[in-house]
Amino acid sequence: MEFDVKAEFPDLLKRLSDKYAEYEYLLEDDFLEVIAFSVYHHLRLSNDPTITSFNSMARSWIKRACIEALDRITKLGVTGGIKQYSENGYQFTLDGVEISTALASEIIPRVGYPR
Repeated sequence: MEFDVKAEFPDLLKRLSDKYAEYEYLLEDDFLEVIAFSVYHHLRLSNDPTITSFNSMARSWIKRACIEALDRITKLGVTGGIKQYSENGYQFTLDGVEISTALASEIIPRVGYPR
């Protein structure tokens, strides 16, 4: 599915830009990448190749995935691929590598054979 992130999610782009305005190193391209990352995970987890638009539940999930990813970057200082971190007595463990298990489990994958 090809889509224009700016055209499909203009409100989300503005909300993320406003919410993370204090982090001056985050550029519009970073927000666009996080939205595309979240959409990719939604499509992958739903296993539905027929999705051409997103309903309110899907948009809500994508928004929460974006916030989760940006919080990892801004508050924890880690990017995707890190599940556990330890340094000088400080350590934390995330419950998922790229997105949390709780968030991922909200999506029920489509099963069956395509027609």
